[in-house]
Amino acid sequence: MATQIKREKVLGNFRPTVRERSKPKVSAQQRREGNSEKHKALIRQLPCCVTGVAGPGDPHHLLGGPAGKERAFGRRATDRWCVPLSRAAHDELHRIGARGEDAWFRAHGIADVYELAAALWSATGDVERMTRVVQAHMGRPAR
Repeated sequence: MATQIKREKVLGNFRPTVRERSKPKVSAQQRREGNSEKHKALIRQLPCCVTGVAGPGDPHHLLGGPAGKERAFGRRATDRWCVPLSRAAHDELHRIGARGEDAWFRAHGIADVYELAAALWSATGDVERMTRVVQAHMGRPAR
């Protein structure tokens, strides 16, 4: 004779409601402090910081420097370390990788890309001001 498994008596329906199941799930990446979908949307509207080509572009999350300290396995840096790049420039940069990122930006006239990202984060919400920040950092000689 098979042993019977004793089950607890379940009262009520504990299944989430349809409304609760249809809510968009918020990922851990989105909950991190320093992430903002609005900031990334504004970054996409800005001209590329390397070529000057007007958007829509790609927000590139920096890989090294202070941004590298926020990264972990399977986690990118927060959105405060985003800079606008055109699709072609973004693809080229990702072929180089994290080790050559600083040198790549310096070769393209961006003396301090972390300063650029920090200035964009502080100006978020004002597209005209963010555009001026990008233009001010383009083609600056290294200090």
